[in-house]
Amino acid sequence: MNVRISRHGDVTVITLNKPAKRNALDADFAREIAAAVRDASAGESAEDRQARAILLRAEGPAFCAGADLSGGVYGDDFWGSLMDMLESIVTSPLPVIADVQGPAVGAGCQLIMACDLRLFGEDAVCWIPVAQHAFALDSWTITRAKELLGGAIARNLLIGGAKIGVEQALTQGFALKKAVVTEAVDEPLEFAQNIAALAPLSIEHSKRVLNHADPTNDQALTEMFEDVWRSHDAQEARIARLQQRPPKFRGR
Repeated sequence: MNVRISRHGDVTVITLNKPAKRNALDADFAREIAAAVRDASAGESAEDRQARAILLRAEGPAFCAGADLSGGVYGDDFWGSLMDMLESIVTSPLPVIADVQGPAVGAGCQLIMACDLRLFGEDAVCWIPVAQHAFALDSWTITRAKELLGGAIARNLLIGGAKIGVEQALTQGFALKKAVVTEAVDEPLEFAQNIAALAPLSIEHSKRVLNHADPTNDQALTEMFEDVWRSHDAQEARIARLQQRPPKFRGR
């Protein structure tokens, strides 16, 4: 299997498992990732879902070496499958966290940009060699790079061929924190479990607004805003503060 799935409490861990190819993507691999994200996100409501967060990580020294240049990228269905993979992450109601322990190149960089949060390990670095391979990137990726990195850094990345390492990612806010993985410590999983313990309705609302082109004119988002304020979880947070205890959110 190119994708390995495991559960750790309220966190679904999706692991790219093609280390011999440095987790390079072809259409089938992209479809497997999209299916795994959608399966982890399944449920009519937050209360119905088995997971509260997704941790996306990779086996081997590279997070993802990008598109499989040995042939996968040139297939007729590659770009559609790639965009569907990115869309599965952006539209998931769950927070998706990228654990980047090694290079994320090209489509791998697009993959971590689609995620809501990024943690960088010691060897993490990302870049998109679009001009070197005479590719054209979709407008979503270029706009997303500009949003997450700022116009100057996005231009350096896409036109200047610049690489973003750990320190710059942290300084720019592209990576939330530096995270260590050893046999004894798994900081990304601990972080994901902490995120999973937060109020899922609040996270879902924030994510939908952040990823919406014009949230102020969306009636569904207005109703969702009101529902969050009326939710059981909002009352639970209030009672827990009064009782000086951690809240137990149920997603309703």
